[in-house]
Amino acid sequence: ASGDQHELLLSLNRDLLSSLARQEGLPNPSVHVALRLSSHHNLAYESQYLNRLKTELHSHIQRYRNARLRSAWARWSLTPSASPQLSLQQPGGDGAPGPLHPGAEVLLLRPEHRQLRRGRAQGSLLAHLRRQLEQEKEHLTFSHRPLTNFYQYSLGVLALCVNGVRVNNHVANKLIKAAQHERFKHGDVDSVDTYAVAGVALQCVKNAGFHVHGAAEWDAALAKIKQKLLAARGANGHIGNEFSTGQAVQALLAMGSPESEYTAAMEAMRTSVRCNFTTTPWPCLRFSQPCT
Repeated sequence: ASGDQHELLLSLNRDLLSSLARQEGLPNPSVHVALRLSSHHNLAYESQYLNRLKTELHSHIQRYRNARLRSAWARWSLTPSASPQLSLQQPGGDGAPGPLHPGAEVLLLRPEHRQLRRGRAQGSLLAHLRRQLEQEKEHLTFSHRPLTNFYQYSLGVLALCVNGVRVNNHVANKLIKAAQHERFKHGDVDSVDTYAVAGVALQCVKNAGFHVHGAAEWDAALAKIKQKLLAARGANGHIGNEFSTGQAVQALLAMGSPESEYTAAMEAMRTSVRCNFTTTPWPCLRFSQPCT
């Protein structure tokens, strides 16, 4: 990296570290991921922050899950003809904030997976995630939509894959079908974020060798995802918008795209980071350089 790039990276790192002291409320998982991706580390701060995530955030998630289960049981008890499975749907459709998705939680804790797997915490999270994906898959069979959304569904598949857990063929196939039928939408518009995460998830499962049947269909789904991402490139270099570009570049990299297909997007990210455009810190630490 040039001297200017090095100084910018150090400045971003200092900003992130100083934000830890000012942060109110629950810790932010994106901050921890950004710190871990950086080439500059303060291990004491990072360890302290990870402990907060594993205690405060995990406790908050568990309380939320328990409250949701109690609420679902109460609703089901009052209306026996209703489906209890539908009552377990996580919020999101009404715009209300929900808890950290189990897939995100598993990905967040993955740097410590060797230690966690020896205990019950990681096994419990992975088991919960597998059960949730099965519920999502069953709901997809009848409604063509997951209980949450396809972004969270893809995130769950990715979380299992990167932790070396075999992904059920039927679970992966639902994602393949959704990609082929272009169901990754935000309203009437293609969701670039969802296509990106789905692409990384499917490529991960393919590379892991978990899925042995339907190679042509699998490749067709990945080709469709890549086509959608490339079609979303704008004149300003972004893929979709400033906030989806980082994930789109990660997907193109994972799918083995030639550098020429994402060079403009990386340049746009560098500009956005320098000008304080992005809200997710992790792309900044990989691709940042000064504005010109």
